[in-house]
Amino acid sequence: MSGNDKTSWLEGLEHDDDADFDTGVGHDEFTETVQGWGDGAQEGTIGEGKTQLLADEGADKTMIAIGGLGRESLDPHHVTDPVTGWLVVIAGPGTGHAASIGAGMNSVGRSSDERVSLPFGDTLISATDHVRIIYDDETRSFLIVPGTGKNVTRMNGQIVAVPMPLENYTTLQLSKVTRVRFVAFCNTDFDWTDVIDAKPGADG
Repeated sequence: MSGNDKTSWLEGLEHDDDADFDTGVGHDEFTETVQGWGDGAQEGTIGEGKTQLLADEGADKTMIAIGGLGRESLDPHHVTDPVTGWLVVIAGPGTGHAASIGAGMNSVGRSSDERVSLPFGDTLISATDHVRIIYDDETRSFLIVPGTGKNVTRMNGQIVAVPMPLENYTTLQLSKVTRVRFVAFCNTDFDWTDVIDAKPGADG
């Protein structure tokens, strides 16, 4: 996305469902929407209080680092790509299962390579980039954004054709048979920076 053109991502809405989604970066390397991401986040120590892109050498996928966690902190005991919410399948194949939503940009689809994968057999869900969910750690809020898959998502009966706020417990209709409930973990009362930036011995 460049300049003031806020609708350029709508181009290609009718492409083949299973065609490659070419954005110029990998599916797990979205960098265009969350402040604080960019080239400077690829190397060295991550700045305080920001959600940023962190390329782990030798890893297949780009991860997300929160707050002051740098490359030296990449181990199982530190927060990397933390859960900010979930999509819980309430109707259709996969009913009862949940998929985690991370910080920043989340591409939703039935492919196992998607950041939010719903591989339960509903072929009416686009394989890649069916819809996108963004968590913005600065405003502690979620947005839902149309993807580039040819199949549409409805929220409250309305087609998601433009970015819209995504409220806790909203039901999303991904296809004629699959519905999911959005559940937020991060909100105005909690963000991972609260934990990471807290001083030792502080409450919470």
